[in-house]
Amino acid sequence: MTRLKRHAAALAAVGSLAFGLSTLAAAPSQAAPQAVTCSGWKYANYDDGSGTLVRGANMKKGPYAACGNVKGMDAGTKVYYWCYAVNDYGNTWTYARIAGTQTHGWISDDHLSNGGADEECPPQAGAPQLPAELNRA
Repeated sequence: MTRLKRHAAALAAVGSLAFGLSTLAAAPSQAAPQAVTCSGWKYANYDDGSGTLVRGANMKKGPYAACGNVKGMDAGTKVYYWCYAVNDYGNTWTYARIAGTQTHGWISDDHLSNGGADEECPPQAGAPQLPAELNRA
């Protein structure tokens, strides 16, 4: 069910972005939204899960590949999940802490052994959200 929720959130985000782009095409006087925002994303320790990296990756300062690096990690690095968010491209990212450290940041769910956190991060202003019918009961 969790993977279904994340997939639905990603599809909703892409649909929302597509609707926004078609709206902008119809109204050229409006500026396109800036998709990459590396700071200001909310997170909280809602999840008690963990996982490992399936390949080397950089922990990021925000939930986008373009955001600055916090720390490089090798395949097999264990991380403790806090929550996940969906960025403006419909990609899911987990906010996590590296095991045995106080280092934390965003990791693309594509790099995590079990798909990342199960619990959604606090809502972001203007960010894609899960449809109400898919939120946890």
